[in-house]
Amino acid sequence: MSDRSAVFRYLFHERYNSDKAKLADITGFTIRQIDDWLKGNKIPQKKSLDFIAVCSYTPEFKVVAEFYKIDPNKQIRPQLKEMYNGHENRSGIYAFYDSMANLLYIGKAKNLLEETYSAIRRDDEIRFPSGIKNSKTKRFELIKYISAYDVKSFNFWDYPKHVESLLLRISKPPLNKQIGTLESAIPAESE
Repeated sequence: MSDRSAVFRYLFHERYNSDKAKLADITGFTIRQIDDWLKGNKIPQKKSLDFIAVCSYTPEFKVVAEFYKIDPNKQIRPQLKEMYNGHENRSGIYAFYDSMANLLYIGKAKNLLEETYSAIRRDDEIRFPSGIKNSKTKRFELIKYISAYDVKSFNFWDYPKHVESLLLRISKPPLNKQIGTLESAIPAESE
């Protein structure tokens, strides 16, 4: 068995939980290719291993929905379930927009469905022009559209948090109270 076969087996078992379908879905390799590598019938090329490693350790963004229309007169949770369609329990980023597609809020989630639902149900104080009294309202009454992105998270680095922080610093949505903090992508070495 070559060193490349050993590296492939390590990545397959540790990064893809020995799931051929998952490895095939993420990398685009066929189940047949994966089987040949696992059985030792073929040795993976260096380029193939490099690609599998990059897919294993590089955060992946998948668009779940962009400008998904929310109807405030209907129950919110079923609309979110329909929007997430298989990504409900994934980590990621979501954004709320008003009827003019102005960004109102950005959030990060370890569970997209639950945390989006929690955020959309919060009260917000809306600032009206002087002379008109401020009133508290539910966010879902303001939100017309939601965009959501499945963002891979790692045990050693909360990538969705850093994406959220960067977006908050750039866009400064009016309903976000904090602008987030950015940390070094590579942990500092201890001396």
